[in-house]
Amino acid sequence: MDHNFFVYQRRSLMPLLQWGVGSSVLGTALTLLPNDYWRQFGTQAFTWGMIDAVLAFAGRRSALLKAEEFFAGDMSEVQEHTHAEQFHRLLMLNAGLDVIYILAGIALAQRYAESPKRRGLGHGVALQGAFLLLFDARLARDVDARWL
Repeated sequence: MDHNFFVYQRRSLMPLLQWGVGSSVLGTALTLLPNDYWRQFGTQAFTWGMIDAVLAFAGRRSALLKAEEFFAGDMSEVQEHTHAEQFHRLLMLNAGLDVIYILAGIALAQRYAESPKRRGLGHGVALQGAFLLLFDARLARDVDARWL
């Protein structure tokens, strides 16, 4: 069990990094297919995956630096708790945005059902939003239970 929030935070962001890398790789492969639906779906997977990977990498790096600061005695437990609260608020905000991504993706795919490109775009956005909703909501629940 992690006894420091930043050690926990660094470890908890690994699935987002893995999703981002995997999504980017799979998305790249899908963009090479001769099918408009899968090319657009792949473009969404690649783009969202790259963003997820960069955010996870930056978050993990920041958590590492803050853990070092904490263990060096340059950060108090009160400050650690404040960071946990801020992270929780960010996750809750992101979960709300994730719902919007899912709904917008589904609406786009339905509105332009006759267009393979638009359906691929909509389904791609909805899938990325669904993963992020599961990730953000689970992590927010865990942070709340363990650190708040």
